[in-house]
Amino acid sequence: MKRIQYGIKGMSCAACVSHVERAVQKVLEQGDAFSVSLLTNSVVITTDREIDASELQALEAKLAASVASAGYELGKEQQKKTETDREFQKKRTRLIISAAFTLAIMYFAMGGMIGLPIPSFLKGTDGAIFMALLQLALCLPVVVLNFKFFKNGFSALLHRAPNMDSLIAVGSGASLVYGIVAIVMIAAAKDADVIHSWMHDLYFESAAMILTLVSLGKLLESRAKDKAADAVRSLATLTPKFATVLRDGTQTSIPVEEVGVGDLLLIRAGELIPVDGEVVSGDATVDESALTGESMPVEKAVGSTVRAACVLTSGAVTVRATGVGEDTSLARIVRLLEDAAASKAPIARIADKVSAIFVPAVMAISAVTVLVWMILTGNVEKAIRSAIAVLVISCPCALGLATPTAITVAIGRGARHGILFRNAEALEKLCHVKTVVFDKTGTVTEGKPSLTDLYSYGESPERVLKLAGAVEQLSAHPLAFAVQNAAESVFEALPEAMDFRSLVGIGAEAVVEGKLCRVGKPDADMRALIDAQSVLPNDAAPVTPFGADFCARVFEFEDRERVFSDFYALEQSGKTAVLVTLDGAPVGILGISDRIRSDSNAAAKALKTASVETLMLTGDNERTAAFVAKEADLDGFYASLLPEDKERIVRELSEKAPVAMVGDGINDAPALVRADVGIAIGAGTEIAIDSADVVLSRSSLFGVTEAYALSRATIRIIKQNLFWALFYNAICIPIAAGVFYPLFGWQLSPMLGSAAMSFSSVCVVTNALRLRRVSLSLSPSLKSDPNLKNHINEQGETEMLFAKTKTYTLSIEGMMCQHCVAHVKKALEAVKGTKSVDVSLEQNSATVTTSASPDDLTKAVTDAGYSVVGVKE
Repeated sequence: MKRIQYGIKGMSCAACVSHVERAVQKVLEQGDAFSVSLLTNSVVITTDREIDASELQALEAKLAASVASAGYELGKEQQKKTETDREFQKKRTRLIISAAFTLAIMYFAMGGMIGLPIPSFLKGTDGAIFMALLQLALCLPVVVLNFKFFKNGFSALLHRAPNMDSLIAVGSGASLVYGIVAIVMIAAAKDADVIHSWMHDLYFESAAMILTLVSLGKLLESRAKDKAADAVRSLATLTPKFATVLRDGTQTSIPVEEVGVGDLLLIRAGELIPVDGEVVSGDATVDESALTGESMPVEKAVGSTVRAACVLTSGAVTVRATGVGEDTSLARIVRLLEDAAASKAPIARIADKVSAIFVPAVMAISAVTVLVWMILTGNVEKAIRSAIAVLVISCPCALGLATPTAITVAIGRGARHGILFRNAEALEKLCHVKTVVFDKTGTVTEGKPSLTDLYSYGESPERVLKLAGAVEQLSAHPLAFAVQNAAESVFEALPEAMDFRSLVGIGAEAVVEGKLCRVGKPDADMRALIDAQSVLPNDAAPVTPFGADFCARVFEFEDRERVFSDFYALEQSGKTAVLVTLDGAPVGILGISDRIRSDSNAAAKALKTASVETLMLTGDNERTAAFVAKEADLDGFYASLLPEDKERIVRELSEKAPVAMVGDGINDAPALVRADVGIAIGAGTEIAIDSADVVLSRSSLFGVTEAYALSRATIRIIKQNLFWALFYNAICIPIAAGVFYPLFGWQLSPMLGSAAMSFSSVCVVTNALRLRRVSLSLSPSLKSDPNLKNHINEQGETEMLFAKTKTYTLSIEGMMCQHCVAHVKKALEAVKGTKSVDVSLEQNSATVTTSASPDDLTKAVTDAGYSVVGVKE
């Protein structure tokens, strides 16, 4: 899919967006998609067509001509931050000068009424013409400084596409022309009463004040809009300008744009990583918070992946570049955020429908206002006064900004929390979700299964593990990796597997040592036998045929009658039981455990506080699924599912109420696409991420609750903005037209009208900016948990941190292999209050950040079968 972006110059309100959309639509072919953003003043076009350079040039020429015919200008690209800042400085200078001249006009026009000193030659009938000419002379610089309103406004009128600038141009222009007519009448008049009457109809102060107040509103609005886009823009600036490349053994600093795939880069502590890559030497810790929102640094060693925009906090590494330029993770995230910010939420269609007819309707109301006043009163001054007030008080700008400002702020806020929305529609849909469906492996659980139990029947445990390992080394399933890793830790080489076949939703089989070995779920007949079992007592002690460095429990039996009972017992304990058969006969069971994420339970409770049902889908058996669902505090589960079953269940659930699906694997992709909102865990597969509407770049289920809370807050603020914009116009336009004049004597001054219009736009944008500070917590109970505190950092982001944590280094004896490391790490992580654990086999130590006591840590390690010989804080 090709993405093309252009800047649009001249847009000022929702009506402008509608006109540009119609102009772009005329040029594009069927199937092309586009979005026009008032917030970023740009148009983004996406197409599946293959477009070469000549076709792109032709398309650009057609777009430029079509957009120009609507009264706007097509730019090569969206304005950069430096250009935006320069434009802001120019606007501020124009405003200061305009305000100075406007205050001078107000002084001379109204100063005498409140006792301020006025030169004598400007007073009375003789000085009337000089006073009028002075006010005109002071008004003209304001008109010149703000001439763009007249240029854009009348140009839009000529193109039959009136916008907010048209209202300002007509309103202030009418005041100016009427004032000039008054000067002519004053010059021609001989009667003092006539001169005095026309002196009240100069309206130069109104023309100047309208332009100055609108300029003030636009300046405040542009600054607020710029703040709204800051989060997205700041990500794009995280790449360093230079990178240190290793070439022919020497270090060379080159512009990051010149780094190519395959180049070796040296990155030292404190430096920003310039490209995506793989560590080929060295080790370090990396702060990935810019991309994931996760505050804890991540350790990197040889073979680890690093990503652009992350900071190397300690150590030094040599990295081979795998993604550069537009192919880095950072570039993809920025494109995703820009597309999402430019897209429209369905709720924005309300504003689109209104804005399409708003400006013509206001101009018609203004014309009717003049006629009605003239017919009923014959007072030209009051008729023109009310007509101008109608023009300047109406605010299509507020309508146009009601949705995109909130969307952009929300997209940026989500990015800082590691939540990436693909489009505004997903952001809106998520708040309506009534059911969240989780995949089990890698979502509710950590997705790092390990072999914990091995049962053999009629075959030695060594042979069962070797056969299973030979089959699973060709499989890509997470459970297969657990078996493969265990087998490779014991045997230097595994037998060759022939005729390998992956059995979707079941397991895998291959011919090993001349026999068909299947590893996976039992067939239907065996499943029936297992389900009919009760648990037999198992008095056998674990045997250790592999030596002390093998960390799984191993049981060896001759009696195959025990198979189904042992299988049943493993499932009852929440483990995944995998059957190993040889030519159809059971020879072993592998017990595999995947630890439940530490935040699964809290995330489920938080969603329940928002009245959202939580369910789990898994291909695992019913007993294991029931155990996991209970531990995670989920409302229910569906077990023994194939990928197509997951898609079917999500479809059936979504027919009843909006559904969000959370997953991370290839088998989750159909369900993610089928759900109303698909949410992919960032550590998942590319297919799952590509299929999702929301991507969580950190592997925490709190991301789901935060995304849901952000969606609710965003839609609430959009509704407030739309209500304010519509309510404001519905109330203020009738007041300006003089509808209440007969009852209360209310007639609005054009100056007050322009002030109210500017205030309306600023209110809408400022309200949207509240999203930068809104709480993303769904569950008040989390804040009151004594083991946690709600920490607000400098950017106002919320992180869950363990209270009063300390870091301890434990010296440990008895660790022999990486399985021992895993056992120690698992034992320490299970201690309540533990935040992070780093276990080193080389140094025989563990570094633990926790709020628990050293005694608790020592007990956990001892209970796991190892000895703690020292603890340092």
